[in-house]
Amino acid sequence: MACPRCGKRDLAELDLSGRGKVAAFSVQNVPSDEFLNDAPYAYVIIDLEEGGRMTGWVPGIASAGDLAIGDTVHFVPGYRPGVQFQKG
Repeated sequence: MACPRCGKRDLAELDLSGRGKVAAFSVQNVPSDEFLNDAPYAYVIIDLEEGGRMTGWVPGIASAGDLAIGDTVHFVPGYRPGVQFQKG
């Protein structure tokens, strides 16, 4: 493995807290088959506390008023596909 930006090969693992803030989101009302029973939900881009960004989803978000840019979220382990976050 190598860094896609600089090509360095001396990479290290970093444990993430799973906490961050919403940088952007979109409410999904017409989901893919994997999330058919979970709609509506928000597809989110999260600014992680440790730096960097990651994407995932937040269940139970029915409208843009249910979530805001800057809201704090945290990772929730689960059996559903994707990376699931929860507000708070």
